[in-house]
Amino acid sequence: MQDQLAADEVPRAQFSDRVPIRSIISGPDGGSDLVGRKARVGGWVKTGRKVEKDAFAFLELNDGSSATNLQVIVDASLGDLGQLVSTGTCVVVDGELKAHPNPNDKQKVELRAEKLLHVGPADTAKYPLPKTKLTLEFLRDFVHLRSRTNTISAVARIRHALAYATHTFFHNQGFLYVHTPIITTSDCEGAREMFQVTTLISEAERLEKELAQNPPPTEADVEATRLVVKEKGDIVSQLKSAKASKQEIDACNIPKLINRVTNMFDQFRSATDKQTPTHVY
Repeated sequence: MQDQLAADEVPRAQFSDRVPIRSIISGPDGGSDLVGRKARVGGWVKTGRKVEKDAFAFLELNDGSSATNLQVIVDASLGDLGQLVSTGTCVVVDGELKAHPNPNDKQKVELRAEKLLHVGPADTAKYPLPKTKLTLEFLRDFVHLRSRTNTISAVARIRHALAYATHTFFHNQGFLYVHTPIITTSDCEGAREMFQVTTLISEAERLEKELAQNPPPTEADVEATRLVVKEKGDIVSQLKSAKASKQEIDACNIPKLINRVTNMFDQFRSATDKQTPTHVY
Protein backbone atom coordinates (compact mmCIF):
# COMPACT_ATOMS: atom_id res chain seq x y z
CA MET A 1 0.00 0.00 0.00
CA GLN A 2 2.83 2.42 0.88
CA ASP A 3 4.58 1.62 -2.41
CA GLN A 4 1.33 2.23 -4.31
CA LEU A 5 0.87 5.61 -2.56
CA ALA A 6 4.45 6.60 -3.26
CA ALA A 7 4.02 5.74 -6.93
CA ASP A 8 0.89 7.90 -7.12
CA GLU A 9 2.55 10.91 -5.50
CA VAL A 10 4.61 13.57 -7.17
CA PRO A 11 8.16 13.49 -5.70
CA ARG A 12 8.62 16.13 -3.03
CA ALA A 13 11.58 18.45 -2.65
CA GLN A 14 14.67 16.96 -1.04
CA PHE A 15 14.57 19.12 2.08
CA SER A 16 10.83 19.78 2.24
CA ASP A 17 7.59 17.88 2.62
CA ARG A 18 6.03 19.83 -0.25
CA VAL A 19 6.21 19.67 -4.04
CA PRO A 20 7.61 22.86 -5.59
CA ILE A 21 5.15 24.38 -8.02
CA ARG A 22 8.00 24.73 -10.50
CA SER A 23 8.41 20.94 -10.70
CA ILE A 24 4.73 20.60 -11.63
CA ILE A 25 4.21 23.26 -14.30
CA SER A 26 7.72 23.76 -15.71
CA GLY A 27 7.94 20.46 -17.56
CA PRO A 28 7.97 20.25 -21.35
CA ASP A 29 4.27 19.28 -21.39
CA GLY A 30 3.27 21.76 -18.65
CA GLY A 31 2.57 18.98 -16.13
CA SER A 32 0.16 16.95 -18.25
CA ASP A 33 2.13 13.79 -17.50
CA LEU A 34 1.37 14.26 -13.78
CA VAL A 35 -2.41 14.20 -14.17
CA GLY A 36 -4.01 11.80 -11.68
CA ARG A 37 -1.11 11.91 -9.21
CA LYS A 38 -1.22 13.27 -5.66
CA ALA A 39 0.72 16.31 -4.59
CA ARG A 40 1.18 18.48 -1.53
CA VAL A 41 1.77 22.13 -2.38
CA GLY A 42 2.00 25.28 -0.34
CA GLY A 43 2.43 28.99 -0.90
CA TRP A 44 0.70 32.34 -0.85
CA VAL A 45 -2.56 33.18 -2.55
CA LYS A 46 -1.97 35.74 -5.32
CA THR A 47 -5.65 35.96 -6.25
CA GLY A 48 -8.77 34.07 -5.20
CA ARG A 49 -12.47 34.03 -5.99
CA LYS A 50 -15.54 32.13 -4.88
CA VAL A 51 -17.91 30.72 -7.49
CA GLU A 52 -21.16 28.75 -7.78
CA LYS A 53 -22.75 30.53 -4.81
CA ASP A 54 -19.69 29.94 -2.63
CA ALA A 55 -19.68 26.22 -3.37
CA PHE A 56 -15.96 26.25 -4.11
CA ALA A 57 -13.11 28.67 -4.75
CA PHE A 58 -10.33 29.14 -7.27
CA LEU A 59 -6.95 30.04 -5.81
CA GLU A 60 -3.87 31.20 -7.72
CA LEU A 61 -1.09 29.79 -5.55
CA ASN A 62 2.61 30.72 -5.75
CA ASP A 63 5.47 29.44 -3.59
CA GLY A 64 8.28 31.49 -5.12
CA SER A 65 9.82 28.58 -7.04
CA SER A 66 8.30 29.79 -10.32
CA ALA A 67 6.93 32.98 -11.78
CA THR A 68 3.80 31.07 -12.82
CA ASN A 69 0.97 30.29 -10.40
CA LEU A 70 -0.77 26.98 -9.86
CA GLN A 71 -4.56 27.02 -9.83
CA VAL A 72 -6.04 25.22 -6.83
CA ILE A 73 -9.73 24.34 -6.55
CA VAL A 74 -11.02 24.14 -2.96
CA ASP A 75 -14.47 22.86 -2.03
CA ALA A 76 -16.43 24.73 0.61
CA SER A 77 -16.56 21.58 2.75
CA LEU A 78 -12.81 21.78 3.36
CA GLY A 79 -12.72 25.14 5.10
CA ASP A 80 -13.76 28.77 5.24
CA LEU A 81 -13.52 30.03 1.69
CA GLY A 82 -13.72 33.62 2.88
CA GLN A 83 -10.28 33.28 4.48
CA LEU A 84 -8.76 31.37 1.58
CA VAL A 85 -9.52 33.84 -1.21
CA SER A 86 -7.81 36.79 0.49
CA THR A 87 -4.59 37.91 -1.20
CA GLY A 88 -1.56 37.04 0.93
CA THR A 89 -3.13 34.04 2.68
CA CYS A 90 -0.67 31.21 3.33
CA VAL A 91 -1.98 27.76 2.37
CA VAL A 92 -0.67 24.18 2.47
CA VAL A 93 -2.94 21.69 0.75
CA ASP A 94 -3.04 18.04 -0.33
CA GLY A 95 -4.79 17.24 -3.58
CA GLU A 96 -4.88 15.52 -6.92
CA LEU A 97 -3.65 16.99 -10.17
CA LYS A 98 -6.35 17.24 -12.84
CA ALA A 99 -6.22 18.24 -16.47
CA HIS A 100 -7.37 21.78 -17.08
CA PRO A 101 -10.87 21.81 -18.63
CA ASN A 102 -9.80 24.39 -21.19
CA PRO A 103 -7.06 22.81 -23.32
CA ASN A 104 -6.18 26.18 -24.84
CA ASP A 105 -5.34 27.67 -21.45
CA LYS A 106 -1.68 28.44 -20.67
CA GLN A 107 -1.84 26.14 -17.64
CA LYS A 108 -2.28 22.48 -18.48
CA VAL A 109 -3.03 21.16 -14.99
CA GLU A 110 -4.73 22.28 -11.80
CA LEU A 111 -4.88 20.86 -8.28
CA ARG A 112 -8.15 19.64 -6.85
CA ALA A 113 -7.79 20.05 -3.07
CA GLU A 114 -8.64 17.10 -0.88
CA LYS A 115 -7.36 18.36 2.49
CA LEU A 116 -6.30 21.68 3.94
CA LEU A 117 -3.23 21.19 6.12
CA HIS A 118 -2.57 24.81 7.02
CA VAL A 119 -4.21 28.19 6.54
CA GLY A 120 -2.49 31.41 7.54
CA PRO A 121 -5.14 34.07 6.92
CA ALA A 122 -4.24 37.58 5.80
CA ASP A 123 -6.37 40.53 6.86
CA THR A 124 -7.39 42.26 3.64
CA ALA A 125 -7.77 45.54 5.53
CA LYS A 126 -4.14 45.44 6.71
CA TYR A 127 -2.30 43.45 4.02
CA PRO A 128 -0.44 46.16 2.08
CA LEU A 129 -0.18 44.49 -1.34
CA PRO A 130 -3.45 44.61 -3.29
CA LYS A 131 -4.14 42.79 -6.54
CA THR A 132 -3.62 45.94 -8.60
CA LYS A 133 -0.33 46.89 -10.24
CA LEU A 134 2.03 48.57 -7.78
CA THR A 135 4.71 51.18 -8.39
CA LEU A 136 8.31 50.68 -7.32
CA GLU A 137 8.03 53.77 -5.10
CA PHE A 138 5.15 52.14 -3.24
CA LEU A 139 7.06 48.87 -2.78
CA ARG A 140 9.97 50.67 -1.08
CA ASP A 141 7.79 50.97 2.00
CA PHE A 142 7.26 47.19 2.16
CA VAL A 143 10.69 45.69 1.53
CA HIS A 144 9.86 42.45 3.36
CA LEU A 145 6.90 41.73 1.06
CA ARG A 146 7.96 43.13 -2.30
CA SER A 147 9.58 39.86 -3.38
CA ARG A 148 6.05 38.47 -3.75
CA THR A 149 5.35 40.82 -6.67
CA ASN A 150 6.04 39.79 -10.24
CA THR A 151 8.48 42.64 -10.95
CA ILE A 152 10.75 42.19 -7.93
CA SER A 153 10.67 38.39 -8.15
CA ALA A 154 11.70 38.60 -11.82
CA VAL A 155 14.59 40.93 -10.94
CA ALA A 156 15.65 38.55 -8.16
CA ARG A 157 15.71 35.61 -10.57
CA ILE A 158 17.80 37.54 -13.09
CA ARG A 159 20.28 38.58 -10.40
CA HIS A 160 20.48 34.99 -9.17
CA ALA A 161 21.19 33.69 -12.68
CA LEU A 162 23.89 36.31 -13.29
CA ALA A 163 25.54 35.74 -9.91
CA TYR A 164 25.44 31.96 -10.36
CA ALA A 165 26.94 32.18 -13.84
CA THR A 166 29.71 34.48 -12.62
CA HIS A 167 30.62 32.31 -9.63
CA THR A 168 30.46 29.14 -11.74
CA PHE A 169 32.81 30.58 -14.36
CA PHE A 170 35.47 31.65 -11.85
CA HIS A 171 35.07 28.42 -9.86
CA ASN A 172 35.71 26.38 -12.99
CA GLN A 173 38.83 28.47 -13.65
CA GLY A 174 40.25 27.64 -10.21
CA PHE A 175 39.50 30.92 -8.45
CA LEU A 176 38.35 31.19 -4.83
CA TYR A 177 35.59 33.48 -3.61
CA VAL A 178 36.74 35.39 -0.52
CA HIS A 179 35.29 38.24 1.51
CA THR A 180 37.68 41.17 1.56
CA PRO A 181 37.42 44.02 4.10
CA ILE A 182 34.73 46.54 3.23
CA ILE A 183 35.71 50.20 3.01
CA THR A 184 33.11 52.02 5.07
CA THR A 185 32.70 55.06 7.28
CA SER A 186 31.13 52.92 10.02
CA ASP A 187 33.22 52.32 13.15
CA CYS A 188 31.83 48.99 14.33
CA GLU A 189 33.94 47.32 17.01
CA GLY A 190 37.01 49.37 16.12
CA ALA A 191 37.10 48.20 12.49
CA ARG A 192 38.32 51.55 11.18
CA GLU A 193 41.55 51.18 13.16
CA MET A 194 42.73 48.31 10.92
CA PHE A 195 43.80 50.56 8.04
CA GLN A 196 43.04 53.94 6.55
CA VAL A 197 42.15 55.16 3.08
CA THR A 198 43.00 58.73 2.16
CA THR A 199 44.05 60.91 -0.77
CA LEU A 200 45.84 63.38 1.52
CA ILE A 201 48.87 61.34 2.59
CA SER A 202 51.29 63.42 0.46
CA GLU A 203 50.02 66.66 1.99
CA ALA A 204 50.34 65.23 5.48
CA GLU A 205 53.90 64.08 4.82
CA ARG A 206 54.84 67.47 3.37
CA LEU A 207 53.47 69.29 6.42
CA GLU A 208 55.26 66.91 8.79
CA LYS A 209 58.59 67.39 6.98
CA GLU A 210 58.16 71.15 6.95
CA LEU A 211 57.50 71.26 10.67
CA ALA A 212 60.54 69.05 11.31
CA GLN A 213 62.83 71.35 9.34
CA ASN A 214 61.31 74.60 10.63
CA PRO A 215 59.89 73.92 14.06
CA PRO A 216 57.39 76.50 15.29
CA PRO A 217 58.58 79.03 17.88
CA THR A 218 58.21 78.09 21.49
CA GLU A 219 56.44 80.21 24.06
CA ALA A 220 59.84 81.32 25.38
CA ASP A 221 60.82 82.57 21.90
CA VAL A 222 57.56 84.48 21.59
CA GLU A 223 58.02 86.05 25.03
CA ALA A 224 61.64 87.04 24.26
CA THR A 225 60.61 88.62 20.99
CA ARG A 226 57.84 90.50 22.78
CA LEU A 227 60.39 91.96 25.21
CA VAL A 228 62.75 92.94 22.38
CA VAL A 229 59.93 94.64 20.51
CA LYS A 230 58.90 96.51 23.64
CA GLU A 231 62.49 97.59 24.30
CA LYS A 232 63.06 98.78 20.73
CA GLY A 233 59.69 100.48 20.77
CA ASP A 234 60.61 102.45 23.85
CA ILE A 235 63.90 103.52 22.20
CA VAL A 236 62.11 104.65 19.05
CA SER A 237 59.60 106.59 21.12
CA GLN A 238 62.42 108.38 22.94
CA LEU A 239 64.19 109.21 19.65
CA LYS A 240 60.98 110.56 18.16
CA SER A 241 60.39 112.69 21.27
CA ALA A 242 63.91 114.08 20.85
CA LYS A 243 63.13 114.74 17.18
CA ALA A 244 65.96 112.43 16.03
CA SER A 245 66.70 111.99 12.34
CA LYS A 246 65.62 108.99 10.23
CA GLN A 247 69.19 107.72 10.10
CA GLU A 248 69.37 107.65 13.89
CA ILE A 249 66.10 105.70 14.11
CA ASP A 250 67.23 103.21 11.44
CA ALA A 251 70.40 102.64 13.43
CA CYS A 252 68.24 100.76 15.96
CA ASN A 253 67.82 97.89 13.39
CA ILE A 254 64.04 98.33 13.30
CA PRO A 255 63.66 96.82 9.75
CA LYS A 256 65.52 93.66 10.78
CA LEU A 257 63.38 93.41 13.86
CA ILE A 258 60.23 93.71 11.76
CA ASN A 259 61.41 90.93 9.43
CA ARG A 260 62.26 88.72 12.40
CA VAL A 261 58.85 89.20 13.98
CA THR A 262 57.11 88.64 10.64
CA ASN A 263 58.93 85.34 10.04
CA MET A 264 58.18 84.15 13.54
CA PHE A 265 54.53 85.02 13.13
CA ASP A 266 54.34 83.12 9.84
CA GLN A 267 55.86 80.02 11.43
CA PHE A 268 53.53 80.23 14.38
CA ARG A 269 50.49 80.64 12.13
CA SER A 270 51.59 77.73 9.92
CA ALA A 271 51.85 75.46 12.95
CA THR A 272 48.58 76.44 14.57
CA ASP A 273 46.24 77.28 11.70
CA LYS A 274 47.00 74.30 9.48
CA GLN A 275 44.90 71.37 10.62
CA THR A 276 45.82 67.75 10.16
CA PRO A 277 44.23 66.43 6.93
CA THR A 278 41.00 64.54 7.43
CA HIS A 279 41.31 60.81 6.72
CA VAL A 280 38.51 58.75 5.28
CA TYR A 281 38.26 55.37 7.00
